[in-house]
Amino acid sequence: MRKYYQLILVLISFISIVTLLIYRHEYYRLRYVLEVLNFFGKPGLSEIEFCGPGFNATMLSEILRNSSMEVRETPPLFQQIDENFYSYSSFLRSYQKYQTLTPSYAHSIDTIVIGKTNVNPAFRCNIWFENESKPKAGRFTHKVIVEHVNFTVYVFRCIMNKDFGKPKGISFYVNDYNINPIHAPINRLIEVNTKRKPRKMSNIKFVNNIVPAICVLPNRVPIVSRDSFIEFLVFHQMMGVNYFTIYDSTISEDVIRRLNLLPSDITQWNIQFFPLNYPFIFSKSYYIVRIAVELDCLFRHFQYDKEEADKVSHVIVLSWDEFLVPRVHDNIKSVIGDFDPMRSLQMVAYTLLFCLNQPKDDNAVIGYPDIFNKRHYFNLPDNTPFTHIRNLDAISTFDEIFNISLEKMQVIPEKMLAVHKYTECRDSKKYSLSGYNETELQVFPHKLEGAMTQFSQELLSNRVYRLYKSGQIWERSSSENVRDML
Repeated sequence: MRKYYQLILVLISFISIVTLLIYRHEYYRLRYVLEVLNFFGKPGLSEIEFCGPGFNATMLSEILRNSSMEVRETPPLFQQIDENFYSYSSFLRSYQKYQTLTPSYAHSIDTIVIGKTNVNPAFRCNIWFENESKPKAGRFTHKVIVEHVNFTVYVFRCIMNKDFGKPKGISFYVNDYNINPIHAPINRLIEVNTKRKPRKMSNIKFVNNIVPAICVLPNRVPIVSRDSFIEFLVFHQMMGVNYFTIYDSTISEDVIRRLNLLPSDITQWNIQFFPLNYPFIFSKSYYIVRIAVELDCLFRHFQYDKEEADKVSHVIVLSWDEFLVPRVHDNIKSVIGDFDPMRSLQMVAYTLLFCLNQPKDDNAVIGYPDIFNKRHYFNLPDNTPFTHIRNLDAISTFDEIFNISLEKMQVIPEKMLAVHKYTECRDSKKYSLSGYNETELQVFPHKLEGAMTQFSQELLSNRVYRLYKSGQIWERSSSENVRDML
């Protein structure tokens, strides 16, 4: 009888060990799945949101539904073609929607490229197609967009007369038969329209069709604080901007993840985020990188039809330390509508430099952001004079974007609108961590400008800004519902 008891105990022990091993295996499988979801899934769905206290299916649905800051499109990416040239983003011209247009070529692909100014681009190009393992050779041409001292912005064009199907990628390689083109990096394609249909309009003014968008890139010193990040987004949303395309790799994952938890019907903004992997010394190539980002931004927004609702009509490129500030009007839409009632002008606005290392005004309010307490703008030798406001309503075909910098620009008077740039002012020819001191700054011409202060109470009372300043975006418990905090 004892032998049977011993046998039963052995069987129970064996079954227990096997069950434990199975449980351990399934546990690690589940843990792996969660790690994959956390890495590749929507930002904001970390282990805390999946498994933390207070988690439930309703909360997950709310997070998924309201996540508005994500990479929803093919991101631009600097890739090295050779030691002198870097491709950024590629756009396939689409003729499918407009049957009345007769394309010159079966396939035409434009790629934004930055290269050294003193080197002539001599490349070949390959077009990659869906369901094909080998590319087809295209014909290479190039166009200079902006030429600077050290770097030049180009558009490389690859065209093909015969239709081999739907293109999915493009690659460039040196015009040398000794180099294998298969090893060249491949850019994924973004499909754009070659023509945009005009919107319907009334007798004099268009009806509710001013939809501004801001494309944001890092400051010249590529660091942005959480305060500056929130102030920029909230202020420009107050000015009537809901569309933001952010090109930046200095923003932490935590900032993006927390902002995704804000319900879209509360923030009302539409944020597209792209990392920016600039391959050069940023401060020395800042102007050229900015031009490349602006081209990418224009190309992306041009792919939408003007006749579609809430599609962007005007594009402005700003850095985190630049604010578009109206004078008489209370938002940017009103300024544009007043200055350009027929929506036919390409515009520029003055840029005013507000030095953060200037002393605060005598009537400065403790606890207010610097954008309200630093009210003198300075005239420095290297001051940036203008910021462009690109009018997509005045562009009818894709080719016109390449010549947009040659068009006549209408200057918006400073009494109507100006760009306020808030930065540490320093001598660009000298290394100084702190920049000019107060005595040195007084040498430069400066003037009091209080236009920004009229928006102080509106910003400070903004629901998103109050939520951030109260510490309930970054410091709150993950089990709390964002809506309950407002």
